[in-house]
Amino acid sequence: MRRVVVIGSNCFTGSHVVDGLLDDPATEVVGVSRAPEYAPVFLPYKRRERAHFRFCRIDLVREFPRLVRLLDEVQPSVVVNVAALSEVALSFDRPVEYFETNTLGVVRLCNYLRAASWLERYVHVSSAEILGACATPMAEDAPFRPTTPYAASKAAADFYIESARRQHGFPATIVRSTNVYGRHQQLWKIIPRTAIFLKQGRPIELHGGGRAIKSFIHVRDVVRGLLCGAAHPEPATYHFSVASEATVADVVRMVCDAMGHDFARAVTTVGERPGQDARYWLDCAKAERELGWTPAVGLEDGIRETIEWIEGNWATIRTLPHAYVHRV
Repeated sequence: MRRVVVIGSNCFTGSHVVDGLLDDPATEVVGVSRAPEYAPVFLPYKRRERAHFRFCRIDLVREFPRLVRLLDEVQPSVVVNVAALSEVALSFDRPVEYFETNTLGVVRLCNYLRAASWLERYVHVSSAEILGACATPMAEDAPFRPTTPYAASKAAADFYIESARRQHGFPATIVRSTNVYGRHQQLWKIIPRTAIFLKQGRPIELHGGGRAIKSFIHVRDVVRGLLCGAAHPEPATYHFSVASEATVADVVRMVCDAMGHDFARAVTTVGERPGQDARYWLDCAKAERELGWTPAVGLEDGIRETIEWIEGNWATIRTLPHAYVHRV
């Protein structure tokens, strides 16, 4: 059995990484998260009855020695790190906490892993936000221009990983994507939140009128690219995105149309969020060339799928918090 450890297995992308890995019956996956394992409505891998998966509750920052003991026991050939604090607005109020998790936690982990003889590949999930607002498509070697504490903390981690890759031959692959969406997503994210608010008759707030251009990419496309990158013979950095001119308002309008609601009546404009970049735009030519990757799920299909997930699980979803709750 090939063994893979996914740090951040509870989060939206992490849970889909676990599910994608379990498509291979010869892969054993160990999931790690600081919180207890979430309810099945948020974990796609729970549909599998006899999967080679086990979950361990360990805090990367506060319980690093426990994580080391687990890794020494499992000796995974691949470690995927999706764990991060990612709510951008909160990073202005809690920058130290963001750097502790998104930077120092990553540095501590990678410094340990680079000496592990059993490791074949470390896969790090970064963010398009480290590049700042983009007027043209940005390649993997574009300069970092973070504009928020969150983005700065992610950029610092990427700098360290790139230095370890160059100086020590650390087998690290970095992946960056734009706005990821799909079934099982956190309920406060714009697509599921719009669908939920429409069902509840609540007004949908558009920060800055929803003028920011967001390239929404389906989570399965990101996971497929990540797994292809992890399997590539050489460690590298890859971008995964979709060419799109759609604004946040356009995406909300698509959800309204799919659910039979009038966009103009459903939304209200509020002030722009701090640190909102006008556009994130990634050049994916390298992933297309080296991995044969192209996005497969269209935005309209992905939105319909997400709405169907909410409708099918409404009895549970309607009882859950629909705003972000920070866990200290």
